[in-house]
Amino acid sequence: MNKMVKWCSFLLFLFFSHIAFSQVEAMSKITRFIEEKNWEESIQLLQDLEKKYPTSNEIKFKLAQVYFWNGNKNSAFDKVSEIPDNENSEEILRLKIQIQQERKQYNQVIQLCDLGIKTYSNTEFYYIQQTIAYTELKDLEMALSSLSQVNVTDDNKATIAYLKKEIMQQKKNFISVGYLQTNTLHDAFPIWYLTSFEYGHKFNKHTLIGRVNYSFLSSIDAVQYEVDWYPKLTQKKYALLNFGISNDVLFPNYKVSAEIFHEDKQFTASLGGKKLFFDTTNEVTILTGHVGYNIKSYKIMYRNFYILQDDSKGTFSHYVGFRKKFDEKDTYIQLEAMYGSAPYFYYTNNNFSKVSNYRIGLVSRFKIGDNIALLPNIQFEKEEVTPDYFRDRLHFQVQLIYTF
Repeated sequence: MNKMVKWCSFLLFLFFSHIAFSQVEAMSKITRFIEEKNWEESIQLLQDLEKKYPTSNEIKFKLAQVYFWNGNKNSAFDKVSEIPDNENSEEILRLKIQIQQERKQYNQVIQLCDLGIKTYSNTEFYYIQQTIAYTELKDLEMALSSLSQVNVTDDNKATIAYLKKEIMQQKKNFISVGYLQTNTLHDAFPIWYLTSFEYGHKFNKHTLIGRVNYSFLSSIDAVQYEVDWYPKLTQKKYALLNFGISNDVLFPNYKVSAEIFHEDKQFTASLGGKKLFFDTTNEVTILTGHVGYNIKSYKIMYRNFYILQDDSKGTFSHYVGFRKKFDEKDTYIQLEAMYGSAPYFYYTNNNFSKVSNYRIGLVSRFKIGDNIALLPNIQFEKEEVTPDYFRDRLHFQVQLIYTF
């Protein structure tokens, strides 16, 4: 009797050992196919294996994974749903979150991430996936709140910067207040002041901005109204169309401009022109274009101006800029220089003389929190008033932008 029990036990051991060996051998073969990204063979073997072992959660999980990697998110969801909820595994929870993210079931993603945050000590994955879900649902404040819970490291800082950029791009409105002061550093010439206020809204394929500029110089003041339109032409191209109107001599009576831009990761370029109407007989035409080249976190820029006033011979102005970009989107410091007769920033009169000006400046942009950007700008200019006679000019400008 004892011998019979021993023989039965031995035979059962051999039987189950054979089953276990067969399953391990099959899984090893499947792993090799997965490494080769041979999804169809992997799926076929897993389906055959599941028929033999229909209660194996390990096989169901692996099959759901391969369905997901092969882009069949609905089959992946159906298969992972067959695994009982009491099967406590972080691997299974993470896979469910990734599948639901692909299926655009963002509320379900948020709930699953909450479960992961409560259950596991390493919460980075769950907060990042939750941030993505909130962003897709346009709940931008909750997206920023989730992202703020992630500790920034060298490994994840690029991901965090990208997600923050995506969140901020979802914000459609912005207002801006600007101040510009031009001082000749000479008592005989009064300081010129300009303030501006603008509101912009981003639509799906274009951006529209309205702007009011108020300027005063000595006893003269003036208001200028402007509209900027940025239509998106292709994935890498957009245009800038501008129209302005004013009521006094500190600005052109009318101005129109158009410029087409091309931007990709390494190269930028543009071509366009402006037309300034100061009165019924006085016009200025400016043709301009730029090229820029990105080298890692640096950008080199060159812009050229060709200026035609009435029927006189045209003159050239040249601008070069060197920008250092930082991790945050649109956060930079920039050194720039210019030579020629094109005035700084605003075109305020029709005096585009043949004499030359030299200008050097420092421009920067940095973020204050998530919604505010500050742009300080200082420029020093040597202005040739008459041939070989120069005077100094100092430009100080600051702009505050709030995005919401």
